[in-house]
Amino acid sequence: MTSQAQAEPERPRPPASGRTTTAALARAFFSRPSRVAAFLWAAGALAVALVLPLRHWPEPSMLALAIPAAIAAVCAALRATLGERLPRWSLQVDVGLGNLLVSAAAAGAASEHTNLANLYLLVEVFALLYLPLRSALVHVGAAGVAYAIVLGVGPQTGEPPVVAWLAVFGTAVVLGAVIVGLVSVLRAAAREDPLTGLANRRSWDERLEAELERSARSGAALSVVVLDLDGFKAVNDAQGHHAGDRVLQAAARSWQAATRSGGDLVARIGGDEFSVLAPGSDEIGAHHLARRLIDALPEGVAASVGVATWDRAEGASDLVRRADRAMYLAKRRRRRGRDPRPA
Repeated sequence: MTSQAQAEPERPRPPASGRTTTAALARAFFSRPSRVAAFLWAAGALAVALVLPLRHWPEPSMLALAIPAAIAAVCAALRATLGERLPRWSLQVDVGLGNLLVSAAAAGAASEHTNLANLYLLVEVFALLYLPLRSALVHVGAAGVAYAIVLGVGPQTGEPPVVAWLAVFGTAVVLGAVIVGLVSVLRAAAREDPLTGLANRRSWDERLEAELERSARSGAALSVVVLDLDGFKAVNDAQGHHAGDRVLQAAARSWQAATRSGGDLVARIGGDEFSVLAPGSDEIGAHHLARRLIDALPEGVAASVGVATWDRAEGASDLVRRADRAMYLAKRRRRRGRDPRPA
């Protein structure tokens, strides 16, 4: 879809700054759970290995520390080399095994009043970041039970067991709440247009593919409505971008109010281009929806509209392209002073 504003020549982009490069590297790292898992396995192995030369450990405690450290090192190597080829569910195995090895290390270190239970936090942070919330909470609960058993039947670290348990899992609860909140905010931000609060292009693409699959299974109708604000570039040029932003926000609010809550999806695709996904709407229903969207616009704001109903054969891009062509046909008719109804 191409708007008037996007038709302007593309301006050269400034070279990427060091800050941008750092952000890109961070995204590349944290977007790959296997890389993060390899790093945390290596960090855990190193943390345990560094404790070994600091004391004269009894043989059982030495084994309880050395074996988990060696297994963690092997897991780090496996994740670093094979991680991308392993199925997603294997992350569950990492978390479960990580909790087991931390429990063994914590039990072994307790004989010398050394507490390695904080390593649980590395495992639980990973679980809360990369596993479904319900699974992550199960793993956190299992780790809490495991550490309670370690404190109940093993040697003591020098502080009351209840205090030791709360120090670790009280921190885990607070840290977990912060992580869950941040992840929720970031996921919403990744799918939401910051100016209008509507779904963004990424969210639109994902929902469109999902609705096409659902419609193919159920046989229900599916339509797309494409909207492009008329004269938007002139508003920006004459009144400034703040005025243009207010127009976009007003249009977004009016279109959200005119669609079915929980059914239709209104998205800002880019610039002054919007799309509405209408599951269950056939061609007649989609044209009625398009008329409601036009009528809902604030006074002084106009838009061109195109409608396309899925023919049950075309792909997502072809469906949107048909609606796009219909919208541009409507725009040409408006410019010629002819019937402005949706095409």
